[in-house]
Amino acid sequence: MRRLWPVLFFALIPLVPLWRAVFRGEAIGPFDQVRQMAPWYAPRPDQPWDVLPVDGVLQFYPWRDLVLRSWGEGKLPLWNPYQLGGTPLLANSQSAAFYPPHIVLGVLHVPTGLAMVLLAWFHLFWSGLGTFFLARRLGANQTGAAVAGTSFALSAFMLSWTALPSVISTVAWIPWILACIAALFREDAVLPSEAEDGKTPHTQGRRTRTLIALAASVGMMILAGHLQFTAYGFMAAGLMAVALVLTTRQAPLKSALQCFLALAFGALLALPQLLPVLSYSQFSHRRNTPTPEGYQAYVSSAIRPFELATVPHATLEGNPRAWSLRENEQVPSYWPLYVKQGANFAESAVALGPLVLSLLLLAPWRRREMIPLAVVGGFALLLALGTALNALLYFRVPGWSSTGSPGRVIVLFVLAASVIAGLAISNPPRLPKDGLKGLLPLLVPILASLPFVYLAMNVPAPQAEFDPKAVSGLAAAALIQAAPGMLIAVIVAATALSFAFRQDRPAARAALLAAPILIALAAAAHELVPTGQPLAPVAPPSATERVAVVNEPWGLSRAAMALLPPNTASLGRVHELSGYDSLLHRDTVALLNDINGKDSAPMANGNMMFVKPTADSAKLAAAGVTEVWSQAEIPALGVPTAGSGYFRYRLDGPGRASTPAGPAQITSETLSGIKLQATGPGRLVLRDRMMPGWTARVDGKPVPLVGTLWREVELSEGSHQVEMDYYPPGLSTGWLIGFTGWFLLAMAAIATRRRTSSAKIESK
Repeated sequence: MRRLWPVLFFALIPLVPLWRAVFRGEAIGPFDQVRQMAPWYAPRPDQPWDVLPVDGVLQFYPWRDLVLRSWGEGKLPLWNPYQLGGTPLLANSQSAAFYPPHIVLGVLHVPTGLAMVLLAWFHLFWSGLGTFFLARRLGANQTGAAVAGTSFALSAFMLSWTALPSVISTVAWIPWILACIAALFREDAVLPSEAEDGKTPHTQGRRTRTLIALAASVGMMILAGHLQFTAYGFMAAGLMAVALVLTTRQAPLKSALQCFLALAFGALLALPQLLPVLSYSQFSHRRNTPTPEGYQAYVSSAIRPFELATVPHATLEGNPRAWSLRENEQVPSYWPLYVKQGANFAESAVALGPLVLSLLLLAPWRRREMIPLAVVGGFALLLALGTALNALLYFRVPGWSSTGSPGRVIVLFVLAASVIAGLAISNPPRLPKDGLKGLLPLLVPILASLPFVYLAMNVPAPQAEFDPKAVSGLAAAALIQAAPGMLIAVIVAATALSFAFRQDRPAARAALLAAPILIALAAAAHELVPTGQPLAPVAPPSATERVAVVNEPWGLSRAAMALLPPNTASLGRVHELSGYDSLLHRDTVALLNDINGKDSAPMANGNMMFVKPTADSAKLAAAGVTEVWSQAEIPALGVPTAGSGYFRYRLDGPGRASTPAGPAQITSETLSGIKLQATGPGRLVLRDRMMPGWTARVDGKPVPLVGTLWREVELSEGSHQVEMDYYPPGLSTGWLIGFTGWFLLAMAAIATRRRTSSAKIESK
C-alpha cells in the first residue's frame, strides 16, 4: 500500500467530477443542449447554453463513435463518408484514430457512451498521477506531490475541457513528459517507491527507462490528437530542458542531448497518424498567411485581465452551468459573455483555488528546482494574456496563425502552479514566531484572494448591445452566489496550511490530501463536466442516399433552433452534405459556397458548413443529394414527403453514383473503401469527394481515378464490380517508421529490465 496508494488515490479522484456519468450511467457531453433542437424537440435544459462543450456532442462523440465501431469491425478508420460529401477521418488529428486507448476500447466493443466516460476517467487519473511524479522528481514529498496532482486533475481547466476529450487526452501526457525530463537531469534521483524501500537501482538502467518513458509519452501525446496542445507540450518540454541546463551542475549537456533525441524519437512514433494529418493540412480552408489584422484578431481572444478574477475561485465571475434572473428572464450567470466577444469559461479557466494561490506566496523560491517551473508557468501566463510574445509564434512558426485562442496555453501555468504548491507544502517556510503558526494560515488565503475579488467587482464596459447596469447586476449576483463556496474554500485552505507545519501526524497528511478535493467541490467541480443521455440516431432514407439538412443560424450565447445540427446525422449513418470539422478541404468549402450562393459558415463558427435556405436545388442534386430536410417549408421544392416534425423533399437527380446507363448500386461501404455495381459503357461518377489517397479497381484490375471534385472511372460495356479504397498519403511511411519505432522501444524496455534484474542479482 505504501507503494500503490498514489495510484489508488488518483484513480478515485475523477469520480468527484464524473459522478453523474459513473453513478447515473450518463455519457459525457451537453446532450440536453442539442436535444432541444429538431428532430428531438426536447424541453429547454436547466443549464445555460455553452457553445464550446457542445462540440463534444457535435464533433467528438460522432468521431469517437465512428473510430470505435470501425476498430470493432477490424477495419481501419481512415475516411468519414457521412459528412461534407466525404472527408478524411484519420487525417483529422482530433479523431485520434490511432490513439491506443481508442483501439483497445474499439476492439473490446465498448459502447461509445461508456467509452467516453472511461476515457475521461483515465485521463483525469493519468494527469493527476503524472503531476504527482513530476512534483516528486523536483523534490516534493508524497503529501505535497499528491496535493499537486489533485489540484491539477481537478482544476477548472481540466474539468471544463473534459467534454472535448482530445484536449485532456493530450494534456494528460504533458506532466509525464516533464517528469521524465526532470529525472534525466537528476541522475541521483531514485524512484519514490525505491527510495522508501532503501533500494538503489542501476543508474544506467534507470536512465534508459526514463528515456523510453519520455519517448513513449511524447508519442502518446501526439496520437491523442490535439495539435495545439501538443505544441504546448513541446513548448513546456523545451523550456524545462533549457532551464535545467542552466541550473544543473552535473553533465547538463549530456542530459539535454538525450532529452532532445527522446523527444524526436517520440515524434517518430506518432507518424502513422501525424503524416496523413500534415499531408491533408495543405488543403485546409484555414491555411493562411499571417497578417497584422489576423494577429489582432488572434490576440483579441486571449485572456483579459478582468478574467484573472477567477484565480482564487472558478465561479467568481459566474457559473457557466447556472442561470441568473434579469428582468424576469433567465440569462447565463457567467457575465464575461457580455463583456468579451466570444468569451467562454473553458478558454479562460485560470482558477487555482485559495490553497494553491496561498502556497505560491509561501513557496521556497530560492530553491533551484523552482526555476524550471517558474519559466514554464511564467512564459505560459504571458502568452495567455496576449502579450507581444505571441507575435513571435504567430509570425514565425508555420501554421500557428491557424490555431485557437492563445488563452488555452494557461494550462501550463495551472500545471506549474500546482507543482509549485506541492513543493511549498514539502518545504513549509520557517516562521519567526510560534504565535504566527495560528495566524498566518488564516491570513494568507484571505490576503491572497482579496485582490482578485476586487478585480471581479470592477466590471469592464460591456459590448454595445448590452446594458452596463444589467451586466454590473449580473456581476454582483455572481459574487453573491460564489460567496459561500469561496468562504468554504478559504477555510479549507487555512486549515490545510495550518497542518502543513506538522505533517508528521497522519491526521495532518489526511487533511492536506482532502483539501484540494474539498476546494474543488466548493468551486462547483461536480457541475463543470456536462453529461446526459446520448441522442437517438435519426434513420437515413436509405443506407446509401445523401441528404441536405437546411440550417442557417448558430449561436454563441443562445441555442439556435437547428435541425440535425452538424455531424449528428452521422450517428444514424446518414450521409450528409453539410458538416463540421476542424480541418476542412478548401474545395469542399468552395462547393458548398457555390451551392448556397453565399458563405456556408455561420458567423459564429468558421468550421461549420451549412446547407442554407438559399441553396440551389439543381446544384444539390448534382452533388448527389436525393432528399432535402428543412424545418421551414420550401415551396420551390414541391410537395414534402412525410417527416418527423420537419419537411422532407425528394430531389430528382443522379444520386450518389451513376453512369450514362442509369444509377449505380452501392453494395457495401466502410471507413476505408466502397464497392459498387455499375453498368457501362461510359463514366461512373461517384459523387463523393475525390482526394489524394483514393484508388480504384474494376473487376479486380487497377484503373485510374479521374475527376477533381468527385471520383470517376471509365467503364467498358457490361456490368462491372467497382472497388474504391482510401489509403491516406503518408500512411505507408508512417506505418514503417512508427511501428518500427514502437518495436525498438519495446525491445529496449525488455533488454533494460533484464540488465537491471541481472545487476540486482549480482549485487546480492
